[in-house]
Amino acid sequence: MEDFTLGLALYDFVPVVLTGIAVLYIARAIKMSGVPSASFAGLGAVLVFTAGLSKAAWKLIATLTNQDIAWLATLLFPLMAPGFALLAAGVWAGQRQRALRTALFWIVPFAAIALAFTFAIYRMSQGVERGWFMPIMALASLSNIVLTVLLFRMAWKRGSRAIAILFTINLAMVFALIPIAQMDSHSIAIHWLEQTLTAVGAAAFAFAAFKLSRGITVASVPSDPEPSGFAPTRAAIASGIAS
Repeated sequence: MEDFTLGLALYDFVPVVLTGIAVLYIARAIKMSGVPSASFAGLGAVLVFTAGLSKAAWKLIATLTNQDIAWLATLLFPLMAPGFALLAAGVWAGQRQRALRTALFWIVPFAAIALAFTFAIYRMSQGVERGWFMPIMALASLSNIVLTVLLFRMAWKRGSRAIAILFTINLAMVFALIPIAQMDSHSIAIHWLEQTLTAVGAAAFAFAAFKLSRGITVASVPSDPEPSGFAPTRAAIASGIAS
């Protein structure tokens, strides 16, 4: 394991905090939209934040004590994958709130999570080196992509082009990080590059989520019903998830 500098270890907490802010705003919007069992989205936000925090804590401990607590670093994707899956499902459900009457749609993300982890366990049982990584990484990446696309669509439909572009920047950073994450070892220079890309994506994500949430929160309930005849609830208008 390469020795980390204290500056690099502390820098690792920057994208963690920014991502935590972003998923907090997203989970809050999902809850306000009236999605059934929206607490699952809150759980997703906690998992995503905890995933980043575990990796940052691992790096800081390694720097200060020279102890490699490998399981802390390994928690990143196993926590991030289900977290993003639950958030993506919550946003999707909120955008289609009129068609949802029960919480049965949560079966889909939980089934995807169970499938990914089952496949990961199977690959490990077959002796595949780091066999768990690809299935969990695939779920994390796909869920993050779906979440970003849904948020991009929401911002674009509301005429917030700049915010939509910020969500796109975050997605671009995700793709840029995939080959880095697949490396067996990282030099200090690669760690700095990885953290810079992560920080740029997280900053764009947090600012976009904040601006989208702020703009939606001050939205007023229209006096006339929508052409479809459906009148959104005040909470749904305030959250901006239901459309």
